[in-house]
Amino acid sequence: MKLPVGSIRKILVLRYRSIGDILLANPALHGLRRTFPMAKIDVLVDDLFGEILRGNPNVDRAILNPRKPAGPKWKADLEMVKKLRSEEYDLAVDLHSGPRSAAFAFLSGAKWRAGHAFRLRNRLSYNVPVTSATTDEHTWKVQFKVVAELGVAWPVTPEYFLSVSDEMANSVNERLKKAGFSSDHPLVLLHPGARVMVKRWPADRMGELARWLVDEKGAAVFLAGAPADEDEIRKIRKASGYALPYFTDLNMGELIALIKRSAMIVCNDSGPMHIAGVLNIPTVALFGPSDPHVWAPVGEKKVVLTCAPMECMPCDQKHCPYEGNHCMTRISVDEVKREVGKLGALG
Repeated sequence: MKLPVGSIRKILVLRYRSIGDILLANPALHGLRRTFPMAKIDVLVDDLFGEILRGNPNVDRAILNPRKPAGPKWKADLEMVKKLRSEEYDLAVDLHSGPRSAAFAFLSGAKWRAGHAFRLRNRLSYNVPVTSATTDEHTWKVQFKVVAELGVAWPVTPEYFLSVSDEMANSVNERLKKAGFSSDHPLVLLHPGARVMVKRWPADRMGELARWLVDEKGAAVFLAGAPADEDEIRKIRKASGYALPYFTDLNMGELIALIKRSAMIVCNDSGPMHIAGVLNIPTVALFGPSDPHVWAPVGEKKVVLTCAPMECMPCDQKHCPYEGNHCMTRISVDEVKREVGKLGALG
């Protein structure tokens, strides 16, 4: 359905979360900017992820949805609907396609509304039909299919954008300095976090890798994660035999700046992996239950490592039949060392 370009003055894009999904929405946002150059593009995201859109040339404004509102959630939702309706959008593009985003797209008052019709609620919420994605398509393509139905041409090469502010870069440099970082050694970032436990490489193996990186590669190894990763990080440090410096209190901007500052990152399938991919930082990405065809990092400087195929891969990440001996436990330290060598980031 090709929309009349001249009648599209304001566009609302809904993409609440998470890091990877928002970053992989960039090609769709760039396509909307190309196709509707005179339109104002607002993106509704959870407040936790607003920094990801800072300075994006394809976004005029990030509208921050309170992840944890001060009062009742229904009241915050009602206030948001009122705000969206007051903007008088011509087009609502739901890249999230969940129950809340579908409802907000419908209630926004936009004349045209597009999104994936996964459920009856979605079919009732949208009036622009979208071709369903297949299960093995990369996430950026899944999101782009929504805007493709609006007359947006598929890109020859998808474009991504992620900025690092001077303030965040200076903050990270200061924290690295206080932690004793010397630029004489390449900074290697190990990020052990992942949304679910079965996506995490075992801590003892990451610790063994850290020791090898320090002893054999002369790297300055840092760890980073969320506060909930503290226990995992303690195990990694113990297994490494070194008091590795670590950060568990970085804000989103600082995390982006730290990854940008790194010579290489080793991580599980996670948000930081996607940040590194978009920034084109050399990355060893460890995959198990999730499908790299769908979630592999973008960028040219990356290697993706999975264990030998198992009959249950990929899985729903909720009911592992091999608890304690799941797919991520079958990735050896030697395999990761080999992939680090392939990248050539450490000489």
